[in-house]
Amino acid sequence: MTRALSPEQLLAIADEFCAVYKVHIRSFAALAAAAAVPGARIHGVPVCGSVTEGSSSLHDTIVQLQPLTNHNSAFADVAQDVYSRWAEGD
Repeated sequence: MTRALSPEQLLAIADEFCAVYKVHIRSFAALAAAAAVPGARIHGVPVCGSVTEGSSSLHDTIVQLQPLTNHNSAFADVAQDVYSRWAEGD
């Protein structure tokens, strides 16, 4: 089962990323939507069956929704890595 990522957790990652890459959050709604993906459930059944699937889905969603003004692919890589390490308990 995958752990849910809160919008505030992804915002914290985004804030640090934005400071380094000199970009801004373009859409808080897109950021919140992306955060919901790894822990999403339908009728109580997890949408993502593993941490690997959850982190990959998080990455893909960030790339598609483009929550930042630029460097969304790099942000997706960072978010995927941070989520994977956090969800696996490292």
